[in-house]
Amino acid sequence: METLEVKDSLAQNWLAALCICSGRCVAEASGAAESKQWSDRFTQSVLEWLAVSETDCQDLRNMPYGEAANDMLLLMLRCRRDDEEAVGKDASKTSMSLQIANDPDSLYSGLVLTCLGLSDLETHGLDIESHKKDSEQLRPFEYDARSRAAAFVISDWLDMPPQFVGAYESRIASGLERAADKSKLGDAGARALENEKQSKWGWRKYLATGAGVAVAGTLVGVTAGLAAPLMVAGMGAVGIGGLGFLATTGGAAMVGSLLGVAGGGVIGRRFNTRLRGLREFYFTQLPLGQSPADANTHALHATMFVPGFLVAAASASPFAPVRNVMGLDLGDAYTLYFETKELVALQGAFADFVRNTAKSAAVSVVLAKTVLGGLLGALTWPLAILKFGQLIDSPWAVGIERSKRAGKLLADVLESRAHGTRPVTLVGYSLGALTIFTCLNELHRRKAFGIVETAVLLGMPVDSTNVDTWTACCQCVSRRIIIGYSKNDWVLAFLFRASSLCTHLAGLSGVDESNMFADKPLARRKLMNLDLSSIIAEHSDYLDRLDDVMLEVSRFL
Repeated sequence: METLEVKDSLAQNWLAALCICSGRCVAEASGAAESKQWSDRFTQSVLEWLAVSETDCQDLRNMPYGEAANDMLLLMLRCRRDDEEAVGKDASKTSMSLQIANDPDSLYSGLVLTCLGLSDLETHGLDIESHKKDSEQLRPFEYDARSRAAAFVISDWLDMPPQFVGAYESRIASGLERAADKSKLGDAGARALENEKQSKWGWRKYLATGAGVAVAGTLVGVTAGLAAPLMVAGMGAVGIGGLGFLATTGGAAMVGSLLGVAGGGVIGRRFNTRLRGLREFYFTQLPLGQSPADANTHALHATMFVPGFLVAAASASPFAPVRNVMGLDLGDAYTLYFETKELVALQGAFADFVRNTAKSAAVSVVLAKTVLGGLLGALTWPLAILKFGQLIDSPWAVGIERSKRAGKLLADVLESRAHGTRPVTLVGYSLGALTIFTCLNELHRRKAFGIVETAVLLGMPVDSTNVDTWTACCQCVSRRIIIGYSKNDWVLAFLFRASSLCTHLAGLSGVDESNMFADKPLARRKLMNLDLSSIIAEHSDYLDRLDDVMLEVSRFL
């Protein structure tokens, strides 16, 4: 990998310190002890990327952690501004910012590759081909969610648009994909060979022997003889020359693992639903674009959508319109379906409940109340509404139980890295948000960190005051947790009318992060409340107006 050329060693070390401190802020916000180990690996990758002299490396490794790292970043920002002011007075000088920003291609390509750990592999000259007889020694690319979160933090400190990170991720992923696409084999033969080899040895040893994983007719992970010139050409197209090891059989295996195509990915994999007490649990993929070429591309990050209720006989994912929302970089997008019969029944129950209660003038009394964003127990519901509770209570109770089960199975999927060794964003509304919340707490219990980058929880029926469960979520999400709520969602308030254990709901009032993380400012910044009251009048609107909701969410992704 080519290093970023910065003539002034002071500017070079300034950029290295900025990257290292940004990574350590991300690690501190995660809070998990394992994040310290990730931070040390990230620091080493940064030093190798920028080719920092050995003399300066030790000083940079001793940069502070936690809040002290954030204070250091603020100090560096002031130094940069002073430097720019000095340059403004003396045209013969060049600012550190200008030296760093004059080559955005090298900057962002290098940053993304550093997050992938490629600088470490190249520097130490890992001979992957020598391990092809021992698949257990293969070390796949791992794009840790904390690394992607750090890339966004670094971009922010450099006053660069956050879209740059996604843009250069796409360039690198396209280079990998082009190299694989030019090496297709016959679908039937490749699939038959794959199935036979997988059943005997498992996919990692299969890749190590020089075969590949075929997905939708595209071979990713081919023999060194076939792929070598194409892989090198693909890497050169995105400025990633010098990484010849990617053309080896082991290198191809690493690419397949990264992009989530090994073993068919989440689309082709069967899940043990009986173990979790579910009848149905599967993924479908949202197409990237209209052109056939878009359908066969893969990204360096993924998004998983989880619906909380469904319209009967819907032919497409409820999240399909989200692809057209401006500003959203979804990467490879999937929709998770579980217990669809129950989720369709729940949507029908919502419609019947709202239709029947709307006939009563008592609804206007309820909507006039201002306690929906406060204590649920303080609200006295009119009898005209209570008598229709039986329409919705039973489907809702079943949905709550199945959603929690689906959350644990989703944790199984993410921990197994079926989606690839890359960051994932989770988006869900209503019971789908509950599924994600359960998944995050389960991942925390298993100490599976660095998988989830961002979580978007819309209209979530979860207690917003439980410090332990929200702390677990913050430690498992590397970048941001967006809590969408509506003070007008009287249907959600009604569903929790009898709860004595839950007095505040995240879906009605968000989360009071200031009190919950009073002594953890970095973790506090990770939580973001998004008031959707102007869009959401009642619970079904999370489905009916999903594109409007996601347009609001896109401002923070």
